[in-house]
Amino acid sequence: MAERIPELGQTPGSTVQVWHVPSDILPISSAEIERWSVDAQGGRHWILSERPYDDAILDSLKSMEVVIWGPERMARWIGDAVLAGELVAHSPALDVEPPKEQDEVVHEPDANRTALIPVVDLESWLIQRGWEDANASPVLLSARLWTVEGILRGPEGDGEAGIWRVVEDPWSNSLFPHEPEEVLPHAPRLRVLEPDERDWSNIRSLPEELLKLLDRRKKGEPNDQEGSVSSIMLEWWRLDSDTAVLSDAPIAIPGWIIEPEGATPQVLHGRNGRLYEAD
Repeated sequence: MAERIPELGQTPGSTVQVWHVPSDILPISSAEIERWSVDAQGGRHWILSERPYDDAILDSLKSMEVVIWGPERMARWIGDAVLAGELVAHSPALDVEPPKEQDEVVHEPDANRTALIPVVDLESWLIQRGWEDANASPVLLSARLWTVEGILRGPEGDGEAGIWRVVEDPWSNSLFPHEPEEVLPHAPRLRVLEPDERDWSNIRSLPEELLKLLDRRKKGEPNDQEGSVSSIMLEWWRLDSDTAVLSDAPIAIPGWIIEPEGATPQVLHGRNGRLYEAD
C-alpha cells in the first residue's frame, strides 16, 4: 500500500494499491486488464509494468482509478530519485569479479566525490522538446571543486585573509561559486562521464574568470568634507596572487544520457539544461 502516488492526487486517508507486472515479450493486453479488474478491489491503483502497453486498455475500467507506468517511465522516475539523493542503490559485494575485456574502460565512482543537486526537471524538459518516449539514463558529469586560500588587498595595501570554493564546470567552460546547500547529502554511485581533456582550464594560473569571482567591494573610510555631509566610497579588494594557495577535489554535476528515437545519443546537463555530445 502507498499513501501518496504521483498522478493519483493526495486524498487524505485514501490508499493506493501498487501492482507490479514482470517483464515479458508481449505487451499487456485488454483481456489481461479485464481479468485483473475482476479480482482487484475498487479504488485507486498504480501499476508498475516492465511490459509495454497501449493506453486504450484502460478504457473499459470506469469504476476504478488506474495509472500505469511503463518501462521508460519507471526508469526515468528511478533515475530522477537517484540523482536527487532520494534513492540510494548498493551493488552486492562479490568475492570474484568477472574478467574484463582488455580494451574496456570503466570509470569507478570516487568515494570522495560529492555531487550537486539537479536543477533541470527531466520530465518537463523532455515534454517541451516532444521527446517523451526518449530513453534517459542518469549519469554524473565530472567537474572539479577548487579551494582558494589567500589574502585580499585593499587600495591602501590592507590585507584580509579568506577562503573561497569555486566549481569548475568543463562541460560549459564556466566557473561558479560553490554553495554547500546545493550539494546532495549522498552522491549517487553512477557512471561518471569525463569531458575532453582540452575543456579543463588552467585554474592554477589564476585566470581572469576566477579572479572576478574572488574580488570584493567593501566600504572605505568616510571622505572628510567641509560641512556636516561625508560620503563613503566602495573600494575594490582583490586577491594578492602571491599569497594564493589552490587545491582541488572531484565533484560531479548530475546529468542524463538522452537517446531520442532515430537520433544520436546526447548528454543532458542537469544544471543548465543544455545538450552536449556523448562519446
